This record gives sequence, C-alpha cells and structure tokens, in this order.
Amino acid sequence: LIDVESKTGGMSEMVFRMIQEADMDTRTAYYKHIVLSGGSSMYPGLPSRLEKDITQFYLDEVLAGDTARLKKFKLRIEDPPRRKHMVFLGGSVLADIMKEREEFWMSKADYDDQGAATLLAKNTQTR
Repeated sequence: LIDVESKTGGMSEMVFRMIQEADMDTRTAYYKHIVLSGGSSMYPGLPSRLEKDITQFYLDEVLAGDTARLKKFKLRIEDPPRRKHMVFLGGSVLADIMKEREEFWMSKADYDDQGAATLLAKNTQTR
C-alpha cells in the first residue's frame, strides 16, 4: 500500500492524514467507520494491511511510540462482501430517489444541443 512515486504516500497514509486533519471531535468516529467499497478494494489482505498500516501511523505520529496507550485505540475497517458493487448500488439508489425531480435530469436533446454547459447550469440552479 505504498506508492513509491507519489509524494502523498499510499492509501493507508492518505486515510490516516485525512482523519488527522479532521476536527478533533470527529476523529474517533472516523477511525471506527472506515468502509471499503468498489472493485479495487477486493484485493486479498487489503483490510488487514490497511489496519496494520494505519495503526502503525497512529502509534508513530500520535502516540509517539507509546505502545501502552495503543490499547485504547479503536480502529474498524468494514469490508462488506458485496463491496465490489456498492458504488453502482449507491448510484442506483440515488437515481431512484431523484427520478421524480426534474432539476436533476437533462434530456439527450439538451445535451446534444448545449453540451456539458447544460450540466453546469443545472448544477448552479439547484444550489
């Protein structure tokens, strides 16, 4: 999970940094609710490797190597078995919820006529 060519580090480090940059009050909840989704999360051993790496970052950078305090650290990585299709399922649910709301849709004729500018105009109108 280390990207040698990247200056931002690997996936474990990016998750750790995102959580550490969040408000202090929300960090504990973020560490307890890491959810993997999408086909790229299906690599064997990914959840356990993320857990190992994030725990090590926490030990080194937050606890300054104090292993006694590590016992209080709660980390949970959820890896649902159907996560390969979760992104599609989420999009499907959103589309179903929004099917009756005209402002979320555009016709093919509008797109052919005006292009992507129509999407931007609709997006600013709904805000």
